Amino acid sequence: MNILLTSLQVPGAASGVRVHYERLAALLRAQGHQVTVVTQDSLRPWVRRSIGVVRRGLGLLPGRLGARVGIELGNVAEIFCAIDRNQPYDVVNAQDVSSGWAARLALGNRVPVVVTGHYNDHPGEEVVKQLSFSPTSWAARFEVSWYNFLLRRTKFFLGISEYALQLTLPFLPAGARTAVAHNGVDMAAFAPAPRSSQSTAPDLRAMFPGRPIILNIGQLEPRKNQRYLVAVAAELRHLHPGCVTVLVGKGEDEALLRKLIAEQDLGDNVVLLGYQTQVAALLHGADVYVHTAARENCPYAVIEAMAAGCPTIALAAGGSPELLAATPEASVPQGTAPAALAAQLATLLDNPAALRDLQQRQYAYARTRFDVAAMVRNTLAFYREAAGLAPLNPPQPQPLVAHA
Repeated sequence: MNILLTSLQVPGAASGVRVHYERLAALLRAQGHQVTVVTQDSLRPWVRRSIGVVRRGLGLLPGRLGARVGIELGNVAEIFCAIDRNQPYDVVNAQDVSSGWAARLALGNRVPVVVTGHYNDHPGEEVVKQLSFSPTSWAARFEVSWYNFLLRRTKFFLGISEYALQLTLPFLPAGARTAVAHNGVDMAAFAPAPRSSQSTAPDLRAMFPGRPIILNIGQLEPRKNQRYLVAVAAELRHLHPGCVTVLVGKGEDEALLRKLIAEQDLGDNVVLLGYQTQVAALLHGADVYVHTAARENCPYAVIEAMAAGCPTIALAAGGSPELLAATPEASVPQGTAPAALAAQLATLLDNPAALRDLQQRQYAYARTRFDVAAMVRNTLAFYREAAGLAPLNPPQPQPLVAHA
């Protein structure tokens, strides 16, 4: 197939979306498909500068509404102008609804556009939360209305979790076709192996000899909720004094986390390791991986932990419980007191057999469902359906709970 991937996340962006489409493009090419990736970086400089002038002009309007209108319309215009309309694409896979609408405008109805939903909330509400807009402001109302407008024009939607699909269904047009293709990782690449002399990842076992290690990987930001894990560590030191919690990542919450660690005298119990690229080696050195995100779609980190054979606990947010369906006890209800999670972790760390059983059930469940081969197979099947190369799936049932 001749496939066009579009995204607002440019190459090099610190984003799971960028990781997803780059990985998907490489895997599709390895199977012999032709893949073109279009982002805002694909645009000719003079065109981008011209769009930027209009965007900045709208930004001069009073309040924040003008700036948001300029940004959203500018995003669509940039992808629209970057697409080569002469290419005989079979299908477009847009990694966000904005670039999906741009592709529809550029290519008309001759090429089906599949939109993949990577967002953790309604995409408009997600922007409102990220930018701390008042929900009643004109800018917030515009964002929600804008994304509702885009979703109502989405004919093919591919969720990376059942959670994302159910979140989106109420906003899609009647007759829209949908499917789910969970994120996937190379299970073989994450399998435990002797530590390579070429590895640049910190050796957690050497850093903390004889100590149980709890690991968390992700952007240090409010949504990832590492401050909750610091509170858990404060409780855990009384139940399991030798335990150390290692936070891997960087971000806006780093200063706050360091402050919390200092205030509670947790310097020997919680360690910030910074941004790391070789996460498999880190996961192999940990006893438990704990994912604390309060809003989540289909977290790569949880899948990577299971693939690496690291027992995993996660807050029951978004699509995380789907990944841990074989071990429901590993999905911790949101609102669980830090002391309660600390007690659960201490019990696991004191029971190697229970920890091993948890790991084995999680790995067996993930091995066939969240491998990259399954992700590519399910994604390609939906591409073929959208392109009319295979029978379309029957319409999905309506969600049990509609998004407010």
